[in-house]
Amino acid sequence: MRTSVYFISLATVFPAIIGFSPLVKTDRSQHHGHRTVVAATSEPTITATVTPLGSNVDSTLQSDDLTKQRRRVSVLLCPAQFCVPDDYSDFFDRLSLLSQTDPSMAEIGTCRVAPLPRTEWIKVAKQLPTTEFFEARLNVPKTLDWYFQAIEKGLAEIFAQEGPDANICFVGHSIGGWVARAYLGGMSESSSSVTRLVQQRCTSLITLGTPHVAPETALVDQTRGLIRSIDSRPECSSPALADRGIAVTCVCSSSMKANFFSVDVEDIVAASSYLPLLGRLDESVRGDGIVPLDLAFLEEPARRVIIDQCPLTNEKVRHSHVVPTPWNLWDGYASSIQLPSSFPSYTSDGVVSMWAKYII
Repeated sequence: MRTSVYFISLATVFPAIIGFSPLVKTDRSQHHGHRTVVAATSEPTITATVTPLGSNVDSTLQSDDLTKQRRRVSVLLCPAQFCVPDDYSDFFDRLSLLSQTDPSMAEIGTCRVAPLPRTEWIKVAKQLPTTEFFEARLNVPKTLDWYFQAIEKGLAEIFAQEGPDANICFVGHSIGGWVARAYLGGMSESSSSVTRLVQQRCTSLITLGTPHVAPETALVDQTRGLIRSIDSRPECSSPALADRGIAVTCVCSSSMKANFFSVDVEDIVAASSYLPLLGRLDESVRGDGIVPLDLAFLEEPARRVIIDQCPLTNEKVRHSHVVPTPWNLWDGYASSIQLPSSFPSYTSDGVVSMWAKYII
């Protein structure tokens, strides 16, 4: 069962979730240095290593926690590539239940997924025959306008339900994390009332297995310049978001090692993903099977959460809970293929609680 599931993953999840492009090597003249994760020290029995926010942001949040009633926070989820809203319904159920049973958490309000059918991703194809694509300098608002519009639709539904004073947390899964970051950094170039309102009401951003960096050592630039453009924009940086009162938390699993010569199919899939993204493959490279730790974190004051395993099952934590079905174009909102419960991911029981407390 595991072997068959992960051969499917190799064929669909890897090319679908990480980027838009075929393996086109790019010579880049701009320098954006390779960032290496420095994990906080922790006791051996702890399954999640957390590097806290910088002192200024953290002290504000701690003071707020002492004086407020439970803050009500609504959640907008920005999905991974080819994932659809139904793929996250179980996660929202877990999040709601956790909020009801854990008084230290914020009260979870209205939850929405940016309403993207998988057919919307076809719109990326219009960039394929362009010079910008081959030179890896795609324009963010031009390439992702359809995703930004879906974000605004989801936000409009939340504000309609909760009112204009709603607190908003963006949760971005995989590619959705850097799209959310671009939106909050003003790269949608939208001047709508929803955009203006959310710039004031967003209180937190959490990314799950998101590649935030496109290092010079990468063999390919799979997003054809999109991540580099976002990462180089000051308004999208962790300090800039923190200055606006947005607490940033980056979550990534360290469960999955990579080895092309392993008998474990998961190791082979991880190697197929890590090597093109990093340009290297050694014993130190670990991640969630798709995204390596080296690329999953922003600079301080962003908080880093490194998950070693699911505390309920001691199983590895994987990049995704589903295998997207990009070929199912006749039903764009049909659910993806669910992976078994024995394959924990960021949205699984026991794992959600490791990062949901940072919805503030």
